[in-house]
Amino acid sequence: MNPCSAAAFTLQPASADDFEQLHALRLRAMHCSLAQLGRYDEPHARARLAAGFVPAHTQHIEVDGQRVGFLVLKQLSHALRLDHFYIDPPAQRRGIGSAVMAQICDQADALQLPVELCALKGSAANRFYLHHGFTMTGDGDWDHDYLRMPASPGLRAVRALWAAYQRRDWPAARALLFDDAQALWWTSGERFAGADAIIAVQAAYPEGWTIHLIELAHLQDGRVMSLVRVDHPPHSFFATSFFRLDDGRIAGIDEYWATVEPPPAWRTPQALTGLSLMDPLADPRARQP
Repeated sequence: MNPCSAAAFTLQPASADDFEQLHALRLRAMHCSLAQLGRYDEPHARARLAAGFVPAHTQHIEVDGQRVGFLVLKQLSHALRLDHFYIDPPAQRRGIGSAVMAQICDQADALQLPVELCALKGSAANRFYLHHGFTMTGDGDWDHDYLRMPASPGLRAVRALWAAYQRRDWPAARALLFDDAQALWWTSGERFAGADAIIAVQAAYPEGWTIHLIELAHLQDGRVMSLVRVDHPPHSFFATSFFRLDDGRIAGIDEYWATVEPPPAWRTPQALTGLSLMDPLADPRARQP
């Protein structure tokens, strides 16, 4: 299979006669994760797939006429429920899963419905779903529950702003701001009055930086919150921003910056029970906006 054609997939309807082949594909896709957890149990796997297998909601994922995976997606009254989603191991790491997930998310946004699913604890699927904007909402004995809320016009505008910044596309970024928009950088005590001033400081910022979008959330008061990491070697920074919007354009930004730095000498795992160190640059949610 040509990796360049990975995103050119099609979804084809499944039938009840496809169950055995889909069961075999699921076993191949899940074998490593289940074996690592000591849960590789073919009768149990068959029963679980059978419980969620509804041919009317099941689709083959095909590339160049070859089945490379399948999904079971149900439209409920309150959400789209992704019960199963598997890519055959030989077709993994070619962008197929990401392309299919993007289409599912586009469908959910058009319907203004959340997408809900669960993923096996310890599976690489957890990183995949976090990377695609899902939030972990609960834990079962063996699975994590995930939810992705539909993108509102405000969310799309903020995502587009960060993407325009990353591309250094200043006219596109400027078009997302009201002329009299204001930005407050609270940690440095700076106020930028007007869209032109906001864009000017971004364009003048010393080069060499890369933006990683970590989280976007629509707040109940109508604002949008974003969390991004900016890598500007040898340093990295986190920015938590609150956007005020009207009709899909940005009217105001309150921004709080923090520098990635090691903890002070007194705060060590040896000194404090329950403390362990992590890599702040390894957040699986981080992605190019």
